[in-house]
Formats: sequence, C-alpha cells, structure tokens
Amino acid sequence: MPRELEGFSWAAFLWGGVWALVHRVWIGLLAFVPGVGFIMNIVLGLRGREWAWRAGAVPDVERFNKSQRNWVIVWLALFAFSSFSIVPALAIYGIRQYVASAKHAEALNTLPVMAKGMTVCAAQGDLPETSNWVPASLSSVSGKKYLSTPSEWQSEAGFACFKFSFAGPQYYRYRWHQATNASGQFEAEADLDGDGIAESAMQLGVHCTNDSCVVEPLLSGAPTF
Repeated sequence: MPRELEGFSWAAFLWGGVWALVHRVWIGLLAFVPGVGFIMNIVLGLRGREWAWRAGAVPDVERFNKSQRNWVIVWLALFAFSSFSIVPALAIYGIRQYVASAKHAEALNTLPVMAKGMTVCAAQGDLPETSNWVPASLSSVSGKKYLSTPSEWQSEAGFACFKFSFAGPQYYRYRWHQATNASGQFEAEADLDGDGIAESAMQLGVHCTNDSCVVEPLLSGAPTF
C-alpha cells in the first residue's frame, strides 16, 4: 500500500457504513448493525484506507486523498447545519416550557390562598353556596390573560366572605363549589393553548369546623408540557 494512504481515515470513521459501501469495503457494513456500529466506525478509521486499496477502490492516490477530504468537509457542513437548526428549536421549546410552567404556577399559588381564606368564612357560620366562575366564560382565558375587577369577586359569596380579589391578569378562572355546609372545594381551570378546551384543571378541597379548616391534597389535571 502506498505510504500516502497510511494513517487514520476520518472520512471512513465519520461516515461509517456509507463510506464502506461506496468504497466496496463490505465488512464495513457492520457499521449499520446496532450495538457494534460505533466500534466498526473506529475500525474503519484505522483500517479503512488499507481495505479500500485492497478492494481496488483507489485507482489514483492523489484523487483518493482529495475525495477523502471532501467527505470530511461535507460531514462537517451537515453537522454545522443540523446544529444551527436544532439549537434554535431547543431554545424555543425551553422558552415554551418555562412560560407554560409559569402559567401553571398561578393556580398552584392561588388555590392555597383561597383555601386559607375560607377559614374566615367558616368563622361566620356555614360555608357559602357555590359561586359562579370568575371570569364567567372560559373564552375569557382561552390562550390569553384576563384582568378581573374587585367587584367580580365581591359579588360572589364564596370569595366575598374573605374579601378575595385577584391583583393582576390571570390565566385561570376560579370558583368555589360547596359540597356541604362545612365542606367544599376551590376549582381552577384554564385553556392555555387557546383551543377552546380546558386542558388544565385543579381542585383544592376544604373541610371546616367552627373557625378552623383542613385543606385536602391538591388534585391536578394539569397538562404535560
């Protein structure tokens, strides 16, 4: 074998079975076999030039070495292109994950506040009757934020009894659902993707006696982000 063909073949290592097929190095097709493919790529890098010479796939040494450089350049170009395509996609996915988690956290933080406030209502007697949703329509929070007014909350006994109101824009709508005179649950639901269907829903139950309340574990039907 000519001395110019000695050395490690980066083209054979990077392209593996494809390189072997083009250069008639049939043993190199093992690179396509799961589990042994990477090992075969290394072997091709070490022995590929010799095997290609023996297979008669190197009619001219100079042209062969030039073509091997081109194989490497093409591989690097494809790798760079895929990297530039994947990185922005991953960044967008990460941002969406963060935004969705932040929206989800709204209800996770708000429902315990409401449950704690119900202690004030229990001290006044029986728990209030079921309230209307705030906002009334799911479309008001369908893929967007809703800015409620204090009067919307104070017109519902389930929130007025402990003077609750939402300070800023909200992604979820909320209501109090009475089960018995001493128990019930606060509910939250949202249409975060704006398709008209509430894909995220949570419930936080409350049981009260006199002036104390016990809060149940949160039930969540939150979406998978």
